[in-house]
Amino acid sequence: MLKRNIVLLSTAIGLVTGAVAVSAQEATPEVTIAAGPDVITINNRGMMPEGIEFDPTRGQFLLGSISQNSVSVVADDGTLTTLIQDPKLASIIGLEVDAERNRLLFGSTDRAALGQLGIYDLATGEELHLVDLAALTPDAAGHFPNDVAVDADGNAYVTDSAAGAIYKVDVDGNASIFLQDVSFAGNFVLNGIAYNSDGYLVAVRGTDLIKIPLDAPETFAVVAADGDVGGGDGIIFTDANTLVAAVGDPKHVIQLTSDDAFATATITGDYQATPDSVTTVTLRDGDVYTTDAQFSTPDAASYFIKKVIFAAPMMAEATAEMGSMEMTPEPTAAG
Repeated sequence: MLKRNIVLLSTAIGLVTGAVAVSAQEATPEVTIAAGPDVITINNRGMMPEGIEFDPTRGQFLLGSISQNSVSVVADDGTLTTLIQDPKLASIIGLEVDAERNRLLFGSTDRAALGQLGIYDLATGEELHLVDLAALTPDAAGHFPNDVAVDADGNAYVTDSAAGAIYKVDVDGNASIFLQDVSFAGNFVLNGIAYNSDGYLVAVRGTDLIKIPLDAPETFAVVAADGDVGGGDGIIFTDANTLVAAVGDPKHVIQLTSDDAFATATITGDYQATPDSVTTVTLRDGDVYTTDAQFSTPDAASYFIKKVIFAAPMMAEATAEMGSMEMTPEPTAAG
């Protein structure tokens, strides 16, 4: 994801606004998912929801919080119910629902020494594993476990945007370094990551998207896109041939399609969130939704979950003109 304003984010992490703890909501074996609203408004001052996921077992969204070290269930009317509030956690970043194994996975960090992968029961919010990822890269200047992807066997892959590494954590909580490369060095070069059902990962690497084979990660290659994918943040596959990504500055959402397993990709849709921005994306019953942590306003009173409606991609000239406009950059992180 984009390089952070460290002072701003550190200040935001220090905010404690205190969410009211509510009993965890039980998952329902069979849920009929209603059509989602266009916008959900969440009134929770200073929440800073960086990560979002849709939980198909509940038919509701889940939001992490940078400032409140919590994960909340979000009703369509914006009501929040606390699912996880654990003092062992710090800022909660990217979320990943593994409904098949009844798990919720997420990165947790204090943007310094602490770097964790939280693995919790999706239904009850009880801790299953709290994995120390920072121990794998003890010489790194900092740690920021940012985004999480889960493969068909339940292995989790976590990007560390400060340590410049991708970790692998198996279903028993055993962690290892999956991939490091000199091109990952620097703050927020690595960001979002997503698993493709054909057996590979795509991750954000600075101005690029890279394709990473699971069986030979060191042979990763740049996805040759036909447009600008720089400033990438959260990404998600909507199907094996379609990737949705939050990119740019200011952030917008693009849809990329590929007919060669993401050796190449074509931008086929664009969603301009201006004057708002976006942090990351998720999928609800075929519809893409996004949220914005509003890093530049850490004490924001309200946050929004919005349905993405893609238009035809912007012409190159318009994109260049927009990129040249003087705007205040907004730091971002995944989910």
